[in-house]
Amino acid sequence: MTSGIAFALLGAGLAIIFAGVGSTTGVCRIGSAANAVLSKEPKLFSKLLILILLPSSQSIYALTVAFMIFMRLGILPGQGLMAISANTGLAIMVLCLPVGIIGGMSAALQGGVGVTAVSLFVKQNKAFGNCILIISASEVFALFGFLISMLGVLFINLPYSYVPEYYVPYVPQVLEYAETAARLCGLAG
Repeated sequence: MTSGIAFALLGAGLAIIFAGVGSTTGVCRIGSAANAVLSKEPKLFSKLLILILLPSSQSIYALTVAFMIFMRLGILPGQGLMAISANTGLAIMVLCLPVGIIGGMSAALQGGVGVTAVSLFVKQNKAFGNCILIISASEVFALFGFLISMLGVLFINLPYSYVPEYYVPYVPQVLEYAETAARLCGLAG
């Protein structure tokens, strides 16, 4: 594995970790407030569950960017592993930071907003739509981070040749076989 691949994978991992920690924090905070409500009003479970799960979307954004990196670099099964420079790997790592850091922070802070939204919903059951909108307001910034990371990873210039690491020692042999096959077919002089 080249150092460029290692940097790119580190970036994908950091994005998932930062967003995951933020999402976990946000979900736990809203979940704690919802549990207090559910002890008195269990019939509100389905609506409170929706509020609880809202901060988890930031982890989905980071996971999407990580899978895009895996696809671009040929890491998924059935693809050839791409050789990239250390600078390109560092660039990919830096491109992962917006979805990780902004997404993680917005999810954690979304948890605080969600706690107050749960208390609003308990007092006014008709305010459920408003609660979702209030909690989702910080989601906009996570979407900005996601777009920056996604578009950056999508449009970064990568080499066009996929050469699996285990094929590299055999490239001269393959070229020799190709020349022999071309001569036999009358395609080469």
